[in-house]
This record gives sequence, C-alpha cells and structure tokens, in this order.
Amino acid sequence: MSNLPCAIPDESPRNLPEQLLLQDAKAGNCRVIRRGTDIFLGDAPRLIAVYGGNYKDWDKMTSSEAFEINGASVQVHWFRNSQTLQEVEFKFKRQYPKIAPKNM
Repeated sequence: MSNLPCAIPDESPRNLPEQLLLQDAKAGNCRVIRRGTDIFLGDAPRLIAVYGGNYKDWDKMTSSEAFEINGASVQVHWFRNSQTLQEVEFKFKRQYPKIAPKNM
C-alpha cells in the first residue's frame, strides 16, 4: 500500500440537470471560493505533488449557479491552476435540507 499522493477522478453527472450544471461551470459561470494566495488551501500539497505548480497557483472553484435536483441544492466544485488554467477533480456537492425532528 502506497502513501503517494494521487489524483481524484472527476465525478460524472448523475442526470441531465447535473450535466447542464457542469457544462455551464466549465463554460465560465464560476467563481473562486478559496484562492491559494489568500487562504491556505488544504489540498494544495497533494495538488502540487500530482499536477505541479506552487501553493499560490491553486484555487478552489465553484459553479455560480446551484440547481435544485431531487431535493438537494447542487453545485460543482473543482480545482484550477491559475497559471496554467488546468482544471481538475470536478465533483458535485449535494446539500440536502436539514429536517427538524417532529414533536420536540
């Protein structure tokens, strides 16, 4: 068993709305949620080991839009190298509403 850093494969969309959300994000409808130059990016050491670059090069990105899909608010998250514009490790962040316990 190896402790070498590895790439995390892109997550595939589960349905058409997620596919459209991903296409929209890749087309530029996105924003930085953590910049390597501003705040320490916890994944930076792994990203550097796998893809190269420096701490300040890597940003965590999110889609600007969040779609309501099957009861969850869904956004796309990934990492972008601000120098090379390489984009890696796309995933879907699904947040389900918290349900309050009944008869409290």
